[in-house]
Amino acid sequence: MTRSKRILGVAGALLAVAGMTVLVGDVPAAQAARRDATCVGGVGDAATIQNAINTSNPGDEVVITGRCLITTTIKLLDERTYRGDARGDADGGGGTVLRQADGRNLPALLATETWVDNETWVSGGIRIEHLTLDGNRAANTGTVGLMLRTWDSRVYDVRVQHTPSDGIRLTSLSSDGTRLAERNNSVNGVIADSFIENSGGAGIRVVDPDNHITDWVLERSWISKSGGSGVDLDNAAGWQVRDLHVYESQAHAIDARRCYNAGIHDNYIEDFGLQGTAGSVYFGIRCTLQPGTPATFVGNKINYLYGTLPPASYVYLAVEGHSAGTSYAAVTGNALVGRGTARETGLRYALGAGTAITVASTGNLVAGMGTARSVGTGVTVSAGQ
Repeated sequence: MTRSKRILGVAGALLAVAGMTVLVGDVPAAQAARRDATCVGGVGDAATIQNAINTSNPGDEVVITGRCLITTTIKLLDERTYRGDARGDADGGGGTVLRQADGRNLPALLATETWVDNETWVSGGIRIEHLTLDGNRAANTGTVGLMLRTWDSRVYDVRVQHTPSDGIRLTSLSSDGTRLAERNNSVNGVIADSFIENSGGAGIRVVDPDNHITDWVLERSWISKSGGSGVDLDNAAGWQVRDLHVYESQAHAIDARRCYNAGIHDNYIEDFGLQGTAGSVYFGIRCTLQPGTPATFVGNKINYLYGTLPPASYVYLAVEGHSAGTSYAAVTGNALVGRGTARETGLRYALGAGTAITVASTGNLVAGMGTARSVGTGVTVSAGQ
C-alpha cells in the first residue's frame, strides 16, 4: 500500500467526522460512530476491546472504560481514535487502565496493525488519548506498553507504567522483523502531555535501522525511572524534543542519534546514569549529528541533585559527529550544574565519526564540573553571530 492511499483514507475519515458523506475514489466514506468497550476486570476484557475495534470503521472513536485485564496484544486498526474516559492513577483509582495479566509476557499491550500483521507499509491516522497502560512488570517480561509503526498519528495524555521493556516504542520493523518498503515512512506524529514511568527499558524508544522514522514531536511529558535511557532515538532526523522532565534514568537521559534539522529544547533533566558502572560514560543529552544541516540545543536544564555520584563519568551535554561531512550545531542558553567532581564534563564537542563540526556555543551556564567544556580536534567553536 502506498502512502498516497493512506493520505486519502485519512482525509475521508476527517470529512466523515464533519458530518459529510464523501467519495474517496469509488468508495463512499462512512459516517463516524462511537464504539464502546466496557471492561469488567476479567479475562474476557481483551476480546471485548478487540471486538469493538474490529467492528468499527475508519473515522470511528473506540471508547474504553473500566479496569481492563489484558491477556493478548490489542491490535489498533488505522484511522481511528482510541480513548479512555480519563487516565487512571498508579494506585488503581479512577479512569481507564489496561493492565497486563500475570505471566502473559506479551510483546506489547497495544500495537498498530501493520506491526502485528508484518506489512511493508505503515499504519496511519491513529489517535490515542486518556489511557493508562500498566505492563505489570513484576509478573511479566519483555512487554512494550505502546508499539507504534505509524504516520500522521497522535498520542495525548497517556500514562505508561511498569512495562517490562520500553514504555512507548516507535519502530520501522514489524513483529517478525519485516522492514518497511521504500518511501513508506513513519513521519509527522506527536507524543505529548504523557507520563512514562518505571519502564524496564527506555521510556521512549525509536528502533530504526534504516531511515523511516523522522519528523516527530515529543513534548510536554514526564519520563521517570527508566531502566535504560529516558529517551533513546536510533534516528532523530527532524525530531523536536522539548519541554520534557526526564529524571532518574538508569542510563542516559536523552540519547539521540542521526540528528538532522533536530531541535532539543527546554528540557529539565536530573539524576541520569544511576546504574553508574565504573568506566562508563553517561549523558544528560547526547546528539550525534548528520552532516549538512543544523541541530539546535536551547534552554535545557541539566543537573544531578540527589545522592552520591556513582563511580562513572558524566557528560551533561554532548554534540558529536555521526558520519563523514561537516555538521552544524547551535548550543545556546543551557544551564548545567554538577556535583563538583573531576568525573563531570559540562559541554563536550567531539568529532566522533564526522569529518568536521561547526558549533556556535554561547550564553551557557556551566558550574560544578571538573571540566566546563571539552572541544575535540576537528571541531570549530565560536560565539556565533
